[in-house]
Amino acid sequence: MSMSCIGSLCYLPFEARVRARRRGSMRVIDARVRLRTQPLMKAWTTELNPVFEDYIDLYNMSSRLSVIPVEELLEYALESGIEKMVVCGGNPEDNNHILGVSRQFPQIIPVAGVGLADGVLHALEQIKRCQDEGFAAINLSPFAAKRDINDRLYYPLYAYSEFIGMPVIMHASIHFWRGAYMWHGQPQYVDEVAVDFPTLKIIMSHGGNGFGPIVLAVAQRHRNVFLEFSALTPSYMAPEFLRAANTYLKRRCLFGTDYPLMEFGKAVDLWKAALRDDVWELFFYQNVLDALQIDSEK
Repeated sequence: MSMSCIGSLCYLPFEARVRARRRGSMRVIDARVRLRTQPLMKAWTTELNPVFEDYIDLYNMSSRLSVIPVEELLEYALESGIEKMVVCGGNPEDNNHILGVSRQFPQIIPVAGVGLADGVLHALEQIKRCQDEGFAAINLSPFAAKRDINDRLYYPLYAYSEFIGMPVIMHASIHFWRGAYMWHGQPQYVDEVAVDFPTLKIIMSHGGNGFGPIVLAVAQRHRNVFLEFSALTPSYMAPEFLRAANTYLKRRCLFGTDYPLMEFGKAVDLWKAALRDDVWELFFYQNVLDALQIDSEK
């Protein structure tokens, strides 16, 4: 059997190692990851984006900001059972890089960052391109543009995404950049979008963290709304969220790390301990596929 090598270390083909890990263990898809490649790391390092600055100390990320090969990151993730990862872009440059990497590594599910910096028409053209080139969803960060999620300029993007069946991931929680108000992503705004676009798949990144149980009401009220809990640990979440993930919202809560914010293994272990084992398959695997409208593997 052929082997693949990273530096001086050689491994069985990735697919074979995935099959080996599955024997007696659960499957995991990480719903939000940033690769440690040079193009995706420069916003944290050489061209530090002020949006990200406070996160480095808050999440003790310094040791995880160096550039490493994609193969090495995939191997590291697989040690924690993570066999696929959703990688989100923030701009067209990111998108081009992520698309190229995803074509080389099928373990990566590409998501394109779309914004309004160049106008609504350009954003719509980007969404069409994303669909044509095989991106799984688009990713919006309204707070970084100092806009609310329900801003009228986003509505053409939501309408077109709903029309073509493209899921939308939106930053819908508090954030730690003090250059913009924290209210841009509050759940009430997501409720308005879900009312106006009832068949649009909406994934609330970071699960509405910081705004209290009202986000659970929004998700309970709208079957097209999913809560993705990346960059969060159960010990810092209200008990209502854990109860929802274990019971009435168990089919619409997703696992994620937002690596390098959180370590893969630590996040998997903490969430396994907080959830009933009969919901692990949903939370760690199937719900991500359902939210992104990806067919389950056989």
